[in-house]
Amino acid sequence: MKKAIKQITALVLLSVITIAGFSQNNNAFRFRINGNGFTDETIVRLVNGASQEFDGSYDAWKFFSPNPSVPSIYTQIEEGQELSINSLPEFDEDVSITLYTNIPVSGTYTLDIEEVFALSSNYKVSISNIESNTDFLFLGDTALSFIFNEQQNAPTFTFNISSEAIISSEDESCISMKNGALNVDNKGNNDWAIEIKDEAGLTVVNEISTTPVYNFDNLAAGNYIAIVSSKGIVDSYNFTINPGIAVSADFDMSEDTLYLDEGAELFLTNNSQNAVNNNWSFGDGDVSDQVDPIHSYGLAGTYDVTLSVTNDNCLVEKTKQVVIYKMRSLVTEGGITTSVESFELNKASITSLGNGNYTINTPNIETKQVRVFDLKGNLVFEDVFSNNNYSFSLAKNSSGMYVANIVSENGQVLQNKIMR
Repeated sequence: MKKAIKQITALVLLSVITIAGFSQNNNAFRFRINGNGFTDETIVRLVNGASQEFDGSYDAWKFFSPNPSVPSIYTQIEEGQELSINSLPEFDEDVSITLYTNIPVSGTYTLDIEEVFALSSNYKVSISNIESNTDFLFLGDTALSFIFNEQQNAPTFTFNISSEAIISSEDESCISMKNGALNVDNKGNNDWAIEIKDEAGLTVVNEISTTPVYNFDNLAAGNYIAIVSSKGIVDSYNFTINPGIAVSADFDMSEDTLYLDEGAELFLTNNSQNAVNNNWSFGDGDVSDQVDPIHSYGLAGTYDVTLSVTNDNCLVEKTKQVVIYKMRSLVTEGGITTSVESFELNKASITSLGNGNYTINTPNIETKQVRVFDLKGNLVFEDVFSNNNYSFSLAKNSSGMYVANIVSENGQVLQNKIMR
């Protein structure tokens, strides 16, 4: 017994000398286990100049009591290299240090945690019971009670050291696009939770990350709080997503109907706001990057004119349609043809299917336009088609007589009266 007392006394003396020898008076914790009538301790310390291996100037090997009734607590470099004092470098990432125990007799034991030197403001710490997967955040000195079974060289606790996560945010690229982003780098941690709340306190994100880096990019403009938690340690970060640039795409067309016999020339006026680049597509394969282009069409048909404007990462589009006919002389102001000699349209026909449904049969595949007018000359239906067989419906229109007018791109015309 005297020998054991001498060894314990020597260990305590060594601890005092080693701790006192540190020139950096912060980030030192003593873990003391009490039970079965005995006490043992180990010290974990973060200090500049230390390494994760054994450092003769900072570390101390563990001396175990020969008394089998004495519990033990310690850290390891590896099995067979147990430490009573473990000095580690200061970390810029999350780290968990395993504490091992020898428990001679099953029963209740107390773990006393003493903050020997104050914790630096850039760290937060907690202790986790490995068997129960329970986390305990502590601030300053703390005492915890546990029931342990008899065990030897058992990994029992993790001492968790958390450094601040690095967060950055990205604003919306365009106003109301809701594509703001939050980027979190929680270095060294592959198992942590993140919750993002908006300024109304509503949860936008609540997820578990299995990698140190987390990105979320569907945030509207506004103020948020990101809550990062792991092993009982919680950090909160406020951030703001600023609204993007208000970019709009809009334009005017000189006409929405043009005729090849008159040049089919389309004049475009750009009314976009905050646009840096302008890109036009005229629907016939031609494009332009001019602000207010002029474009001529060569074939009859219906074309989508699209303006795409950009400013940084902001892209907005606007599309309008223009219809190109071969000759203006085929159509009167009321929309009903007057060129009687061209009514045949290569023996095309309109067939009623009943209930206001009709089929147009044509022997050619060139583009054609169908327009249907009531007897007052009002346009009630309009479409462009190129199939030989085309169906349309007036089922939603009132009963009565209508005039169906079909014009092909080569100028041929068919006009029929149809009953609804």
